Amino acid sequence: MLKQLLKYEFKATKSLYFGLYLALALLSVVLGVSFRQENAWADNTNFGRLEVILMVLYLSVLFAIAVLCFVSTVQRFYKNLLGREGYLMHTLPVNENQLILSKLLTSMVWVLCSGLVGIVCITVMVSIGVIDQETFGMVDWNSWKQLWGMLYGKLGAKFWLVTFWTILINLARLASLILCVYAACMIAHQFPKHVMVAGILAFIGLNIVETQLDKLLGTNDVSMIVDVAYRVVDVNVTGVSYGVTPMRWLTVALGTDVGYLFCFAVTAAIAAAYFFLTRWLMKHKLNLE
Repeated sequence: MLKQLLKYEFKATKSLYFGLYLALALLSVVLGVSFRQENAWADNTNFGRLEVILMVLYLSVLFAIAVLCFVSTVQRFYKNLLGREGYLMHTLPVNENQLILSKLLTSMVWVLCSGLVGIVCITVMVSIGVIDQETFGMVDWNSWKQLWGMLYGKLGAKFWLVTFWTILINLARLASLILCVYAACMIAHQFPKHVMVAGILAFIGLNIVETQLDKLLGTNDVSMIVDVAYRVVDVNVTGVSYGVTPMRWLTVALGTDVGYLFCFAVTAAIAAAYFFLTRWLMKHKLNLE
């Protein structure tokens, strides 16, 4: 049944995303062509204005995609499960786990697709507008090869391991963020007269708690990924010194793999806490009247 729910979710949301993706792709090509013709039309005021308008449209579409990812995440969950559509959704032969997972997986896919489309479109725009045979020939490829050789030689096989853990941890963080939104929606649902205010306050409150927990455990320490020396420092949370964090202690004592595993486990545990809070409220405190 989860497969059917996912199919329904993608069908209900794809038209909005595909429309913006297509607009972004077309604008990328047009802007790329305009950049290539910039020297030939340098003295043309109308061409300069057109280029500015195209750039504003391009940035607007990028912003619209980012906003759509957030709005769609909230709207598809709240209106579909807690609004009028909820009467139908909660009569289906599915449980709360499947309902939440269908929303979560769909939102994650669209966020990842939006990021990928943005990167590809920007690359296409730059490739068309800037890179030509002469520019391509001026690139010092030997320097790039030497830089890659130094990085890979320093890390060796760990390079791919670090890449794997980085991707996995960031996917867990994305899931945690979306589930935090769902938990905030469920908390706001308990205050029907002040839904928006309650939702915003709940989201901020949950994020504050999560941030402090991350600081306490050291799982928000980005330098652990790039700091070769793994310097041991105190972490200060609200003026209280907690000394060496568990993340740093595990990394120094047992190796980077254990540190990455700990970071992933903590992130996954936070995401699981949001998931179970959302499910419990949906199961025991749902009020569609």
